[in-house]
Amino acid sequence: MPRMTFTVKTASEGASGRHTTEAAEFWSVEHRMGGEPDKPNPLELFLGSFTGCMNVVLQMVAQENGWQNVQARYHAEGEIDPRGIVGDPQVPPYFQRINIVVRVSGVPQERLAEAQAQVAHRCPVHSLVDKAGIPITETWEVL
Repeated sequence: MPRMTFTVKTASEGASGRHTTEAAEFWSVEHRMGGEPDKPNPLELFLGSFTGCMNVVLQMVAQENGWQNVQARYHAEGEIDPRGIVGDPQVPPYFQRINIVVRVSGVPQERLAEAQAQVAHRCPVHSLVDKAGIPITETWEVL
């Protein structure tokens, strides 16, 4: 299978960024720096990318296992210490922890741990966070 390349172009407009891909346009803002309050900030977008990536991999795992109508709801929460963002050299500016709750239907209860392990292993964003040493707490449950 050949390697895949993903591209995003960003144009800044103050504290807002207009991002374009081959298929979509989206915005990121920082509300505290004058950004529009109805748009997500980059950290929220990252968490959405995290859970979105997990969902794509979950659907792949479901298809491979013949599980029908797999649906999931994700709740992700990341915690940072803002002192790192404003320049305190003693405080890292990245997430200190990420908690994710996954409520899934269509996956047999006895295969839930296997599904979780496959998603964690195969999801590029999950692997990136894990390899960065950021603690990830996951709770998976069947609805």
